[in-house]
Amino acid sequence: MRITAPDPRDRVRLESIDLADTALYAEGDAHLVWQTLRAERPLFWQSRPSGEGFWAVTSLKDVRRVLSDHKAFTSEAGTAIAMLEGPDPAGGTMMQSTDPPRHHAYRRQLAGRFSRHAAASQAEWVRSFVRKTIEPALDGEVWDAAAALTRLPMAVAARMMDLPDEDIDPLIHLAFASLAPGDPHFGEGSEQETALSAHCEIIGYFEERLVEVRKKPGGDLISHLLTLTVDGRPLTGSELLVNCLSLLLGAVVTTAQAICATLAVLPGPGGEGHWPRDAPLDGLVDEALRWSSPVLHFMRRARTDVEMHGRTIRAGEAVTAWIASANRDDAVFERPYEFDPRRTPNPHVVFGAGVHRCIGANFARVMVREAFAELMDATESFSIAGGYVHLLSNEIAGCVSLPVRLRAARRTAR
Repeated sequence: MRITAPDPRDRVRLESIDLADTALYAEGDAHLVWQTLRAERPLFWQSRPSGEGFWAVTSLKDVRRVLSDHKAFTSEAGTAIAMLEGPDPAGGTMMQSTDPPRHHAYRRQLAGRFSRHAAASQAEWVRSFVRKTIEPALDGEVWDAAAALTRLPMAVAARMMDLPDEDIDPLIHLAFASLAPGDPHFGEGSEQETALSAHCEIIGYFEERLVEVRKKPGGDLISHLLTLTVDGRPLTGSELLVNCLSLLLGAVVTTAQAICATLAVLPGPGGEGHWPRDAPLDGLVDEALRWSSPVLHFMRRARTDVEMHGRTIRAGEAVTAWIASANRDDAVFERPYEFDPRRTPNPHVVFGAGVHRCIGANFARVMVREAFAELMDATESFSIAGGYVHLLSNEIAGCVSLPVRLRAARRTAR
C-alpha cells in the first residue's frame, strides 16, 4: 500500500470513496480517504455497484470496539471484504473465524507454541537467516529487499511446521495468490478463480503433509495440531486443513512489509538512509509496525442491531475495521504521518484487538527486531534504487518489489 502524508486539512468527496477498490491502496491515497472518514463519517456505509455493501469504522476507538466485542460482532461469517459474496466455509472451524468459547479452546492449546519464550528461542536462527539473506547485497549491487525478505516469515513458518525448504517459494506464491488474487504478479484470470485455485492447492499440499505426519508425528506445529481437542473431540480432517491454511497465510502478512516500509521511509532528502541507532530498538519495531500496518482491515458481522455514531448497523450486516486507518488516528497519535521510532506510548492495533488478537504477534516482533538488528550491524547506510511496487490488495499492504543499495559497515580490524 502507498504510504502518504496528506495535509490534515485535505478531504475527498464521500461519494467518490470505494474502499473495496484494490487500486486505491496500490495507486491512490488511502490515507487521505481514511482521514476524511475519521473526520466526516466515522461510521461509513460503502455501497457497491454489484454485490453486498458494508460498513466501515476508521478511528482507533471504534476499530477496537468492533474487534473486541465478539458478543456484538461475530468473526464466523467472513473476516475480509473478499468473503462478502458467500458464507465463509471455514466459519466456526478455523481459529481465526471462530468465536468464544470454541476460539478459547483453540487458542489455549496453541498458546505455548506462540509464546514470547517460543518466539525468543528462534531469535538466533532468524538473525542468521537475515545475515545470509543480505550478504549478497553487501557488495553494493542493487538488491530487491522485498523479494528477499518475503522469504523470512515463510521460512520461520516452515521451520515451525517442519516443511521442506524447497517448498517455501511455491508456498509464498500461493499465499499471495490467495490473499491478493487481483495482483498480476500472483494471479491470472478472475480474482475469484485465482483465490479458489490457490486455496485448493494449499489445502491439497497440507492433505499430503498430514498423511506423512500421522505416520510419524514429531515436535512440529502440525503434529501439535493433531493433539488438539475442541468440544471434547479431536479436530476433524477439514478442521486440521483450514487451520494449517490459516497459520500459513498469517505467516506472510506482517514481517516483510514492516521492514520494507521502514527502508522506504528512512532515506532523507539526499536519498541516503541511516538507521536511528540512538532510538530504542523495540521502539523502532513498534513504529515500523504502526507505520506499515500490514493488515489493512478485518471484517465482522453484527449479531444484533448495533448503534454507533447515531446510525444503526442492522443484524447480519458486515462491518470492516480499518487497522491502517486506526494507526494514523490523530485523536490518539501525535504527528501520525511522521515516522518516529521514539514514539511513546504507541498503542497501535497492528495485531488486532480482543480475543482474536494475532497469535503470531510475538514471532512477528522477533523477526522484525532481529532483521533490524542485523541490518544495523551489517550496513552503514542504504538508498532506494528503484520504484516501490505495491501489492494490489484491499486486505494486506504487501510490497512486491523494493530495489535498494546497501552500504556495508566498516569493520574494525582486531
